[in-house]
Amino acid sequence: MSSSGLQAQSIDYLIEQCIAFAKNRTGLIAAPKIVVSPYRFNPLGAHIDHQGGSVLARCLNQYTILVFWPSDDAHTTLHSSLNVGQWETTRFAPNELADEFRWDAMARASAASLAHRQACDRGIVGVVFGTLISGGLSSSASVILAYLSAMADVNGLSLSALDLVELCRQVENDYRGLNNGIQDQMSIAFGRSNHLVLLDVDQVSATAIADPVNSDEVSFLMCYSGVSRDLAGSAFNTRVAECQQAAALLSPGATHLGQVPDEQRSIDAMSTLPALLARRSKHVYTEMARVSVGVDAWRRGDWHAFGQLMNASCQSSINDYESGSEWLIALHEMAAALPGVYGNRFSGGGYGGCLFMLVDSSFVENIGETLLNQYLDRYPELKSNARVLIAKSESTVRIIAA
Repeated sequence: MSSSGLQAQSIDYLIEQCIAFAKNRTGLIAAPKIVVSPYRFNPLGAHIDHQGGSVLARCLNQYTILVFWPSDDAHTTLHSSLNVGQWETTRFAPNELADEFRWDAMARASAASLAHRQACDRGIVGVVFGTLISGGLSSSASVILAYLSAMADVNGLSLSALDLVELCRQVENDYRGLNNGIQDQMSIAFGRSNHLVLLDVDQVSATAIADPVNSDEVSFLMCYSGVSRDLAGSAFNTRVAECQQAAALLSPGATHLGQVPDEQRSIDAMSTLPALLARRSKHVYTEMARVSVGVDAWRRGDWHAFGQLMNASCQSSINDYESGSEWLIALHEMAAALPGVYGNRFSGGGYGGCLFMLVDSSFVENIGETLLNQYLDRYPELKSNARVLIAKSESTVRIIAA
């Protein structure tokens, strides 16, 4: 594997290919608009956004790409390749929700949430593509933000980053029934190229942290396990409920662990909890501390310190939060043993998806090849799906003209 083999396709190439396919699919010849909505990963801040913890986020060069035209009326017609190898088409009015959760449910819910905010008399004709669906990189938040951006555009509505975050929350929580926080959509809506972004989920605010001058010394390397991740079918909601139970026992009236006073977050206080709830709260509070220390380590360009924090985060996710899947735990252990890897942790909550590694840039080619070979030796059945790519920094969701 050469370093070029670790490079993802450029966004310009992807857009060109998607436009050509969308025109062929729809038969429309007018110049479309395109939503580019990146995916995200969180180097630190696992499983704490729904508990009031701050999170470090970064957008990367994997995407939802939505090619769209305004429709003649309020109906939306959408063509999708989100189910790999299978094209599907749907048509719906702004408030026409489906009883079953299918691939178009998030598009329908996006239209409904936007229409609830302000009457919409135009829909879209769109073709949506995803580069790595269910990889634990917030492809669901990415596609929701793409739908919202396109539907707002054809109706002449201007949405701020805060608007996008809230509308996406409504789709995920109110329509899909997940108990997740808002870090996914915040990570994308506030994304900034060549920066980490510190997300305060309680205040719904973001602080951009520039990559230090020595940032070319390291690369983020992404290994997709080949096993998809779907929060709706995981233990996600159960873990959230356990954290809420721990919070209520530590401080009556607290609805999440972030509301527990500092004096009730001690080891002694947590030891009074049932063992399982003690582990959940231990993970949340130690991860909150790792995010705070990690900000300073990143600003200094201290890759050893930042990598150690990533390793500790991953171990805590496995042992205290108990979220690791077989495949990601295997990748974590393999990566930790490779020279040039400063640290690594799961993306996607550990229920499938990707492993992210902070690596010495001079070793990136060897690390990628070695890790993938070791992984496929153990799981040869995943050969057609697993892959390793350099995760380059990206910016926020945006609309461009063809």
